[in-house]
Amino acid sequence: MKHYRGTRKKLTAYIDRFLETGETVENIRDIWYKFKGDIEHLKKMPDDKWDIYVNHLIGEYLYELFLDGDITIYSRLNVITKGLGNDSHTYNTPIVLFTEKPTRSTEVLSEALLCGVYNSTGQIPSFESVNIAEYLNRTAKHNKAYLIAITDYDPSGESIFHSLAVKVKNDLKLINPDIEFSAIPVLFGSGYEDIISHYPTYTLSTNKQNKLNQAWINNGQTLGVELNVVENKAELLESAILKSVAPEVVEALSRHRWKKQKEEEMLASDERYKQLHEQLRKRVEDIREEVESLETVFDAKWSTPIDVEGVKDMTREK
Repeated sequence: MKHYRGTRKKLTAYIDRFLETGETVENIRDIWYKFKGDIEHLKKMPDDKWDIYVNHLIGEYLYELFLDGDITIYSRLNVITKGLGNDSHTYNTPIVLFTEKPTRSTEVLSEALLCGVYNSTGQIPSFESVNIAEYLNRTAKHNKAYLIAITDYDPSGESIFHSLAVKVKNDLKLINPDIEFSAIPVLFGSGYEDIISHYPTYTLSTNKQNKLNQAWINNGQTLGVELNVVENKAELLESAILKSVAPEVVEALSRHRWKKQKEEEMLASDERYKQLHEQLRKRVEDIREEVESLETVFDAKWSTPIDVEGVKDMTREK
């Protein structure tokens, strides 16, 4: 655990006080709002910088608590992940597809393979790497988990994925050290020369302050390629999965899809299922007609007046 001083120490005391209440939030900013008014006297910078400063500190402090052994802190807070939101099919495969920029290709492939997908447009908050690690732990039936990425072919893309992979690996060790974790970057081509010969390029900045760019330039790589211009992203990711993922995991994927297809085929030809489905549809229609036939009035009380003539209440049954 880091030792905070001055303003940072005072702010972390407010965070601790909030955590002791056991309340839940949806995001880091919500935590700040819980005591925003109480910390105005600590502000010694413009509002926009104060906003960034406080929220960055909250995120950093929560991650420190996680690394210090409080591995359930994010689940207790119920912080919502923005990257693994496709929960309808993220439940049985220990694979997360990471793409630096949102693309329909990964969404389609994620649904086909029943695995997680994380879209990002930049650096990733710490609690997101924890959510990814928790997802991989939940789905790693063979104690194997994978993070497979496709990013811009430039220093920033490489850095974002490397940073995420290191965080997920460390987080997964805390949550379940028995899981074997593999982070796999996908290059859209057989090599640097092949990539720049197939796609529109741009010249990397030679700004000496940018160490990431400078390292690439020193290695003779002066051009970059944006992910947006690459076609067949799903095909590349699928190829990476089949080449890099353990056979038993791929087999489990195939077996699951086969069972799901068989189930759909049997339901489609099952007379009993068709009968029940029709009865359910008819019952829904009957209830809808019954509700629509109820007489209602518009007379609920509003706590504050609203400027729409004739609107005084909410619908209620007579």
